[in-house]
Amino acid sequence: MKDMKLKPMAVTFIVCLALLIGGGFTYQYVAQEKPLQQSLEQAQFSNIQLSGNKNEGYIVTLDVIDGNTLALAAEEARNILSDYKIEPVSYTIQLKQESTSLEKVWQDHLFEIAEIMANKNYSKLPELMHSIEASHEHVEASASMDQQNVYISLVADNQRFDQILPLDGGTMGVWNNEE
Repeated sequence: MKDMKLKPMAVTFIVCLALLIGGGFTYQYVAQEKPLQQSLEQAQFSNIQLSGNKNEGYIVTLDVIDGNTLALAAEEARNILSDYKIEPVSYTIQLKQESTSLEKVWQDHLFEIAEIMANKNYSKLPELMHSIEASHEHVEASASMDQQNVYISLVADNQRFDQILPLDGGTMGVWNNEE
């Protein structure tokens, strides 16, 4: 035992530790993150950006491609994340929004939308969408829902304004700069 040198053992330990840690990070990138990013890039209904990490949570940013619905884009993103075993509690979906004239249309109808959501009178949404279309020329308004959210889209002249409102009574996000 006295003949053994401590220096070669320490160097061997450090090299093995570096290989183990480096291999773990390489595996995570090559086998998990890169295929997920490739799947997100191939999305049909929206351009999807993923930021964050598994430990702190992901932020999924959707930019709906013209001619597609917000509900289909959100469902596609959820399905891709589910395929990679990312649970819904691990990510937040947000929408890429550019300031457009449609934001004013949204602001004009905030009270009605908030009232519908607060009172859970979702059957009034189609009526409100028709009212928006009637009062704002060239604006197409649509609303749909699934088990989790209400999806509202306003489209006009190559502009788009989308909102996802939760059914669970959480933060509705109808106000500007809502977190």
